[in-house]
Amino acid sequence: MSQVKRTMEQLSYGLEQPRDLLEKLKWEADKLGESPHAYDVFNFIVTAAVLAEWIQRYYSSNAIMDPFAAPSKDRCSWLIPSESVHWISDTSCLPNRYLDIRYHIENALSICSHIANASKHFHWNDRSSITRIEEEPQVSDWYQYFFTSTAPDMYVEFKGDYYGLQQIKSILLQFYSSLIKYLEDLESVQQSNFNENPRMPDQQ
Repeated sequence: MSQVKRTMEQLSYGLEQPRDLLEKLKWEADKLGESPHAYDVFNFIVTAAVLAEWIQRYYSSNAIMDPFAAPSKDRCSWLIPSESVHWISDTSCLPNRYLDIRYHIENALSICSHIANASKHFHWNDRSSITRIEEEPQVSDWYQYFFTSTAPDMYVEFKGDYYGLQQIKSILLQFYSSLIKYLEDLESVQQSNFNENPRMPDQQ
């Protein structure tokens, strides 16, 4: 008989739910300035990647019509709720505002996931999606010329797009804050519906 795994709510050092980890992410984001320390970059990136895992494990996605999920063996892209196109109110963080907002959300999530995995295992396993991490982007084509920030920052080149750390930070803070509220609201509605229409036991 398989043993049920304990969760962070059952055995914890103080961070029990995704909302707790979101507050940690915000705390770490405040430390990221124009020339962030490598330790602070590591902490923010890893926390952002772990938060995606926590959200998937904490909220039940089986009954959600428009769920959030990371890429899997059967799916190469992220599942991002369609409502997320309204969650990035400050669009100044988007390298190219003409593209679907979910494109940038997925890229920011992927960047953190790839860097976190490489930080954990030492080797990169992102199939060359991330090609450069540098302070000054090496603009190589007209697209990058028009859609790459010139602000002082640490930049990551991902599939031809340059994202500054400040852009990644802003995208994910807005996205995660709205995603958690979205999932909590759905769970509240589901619980309310269950309370109003509880399943009756089968009659013998």
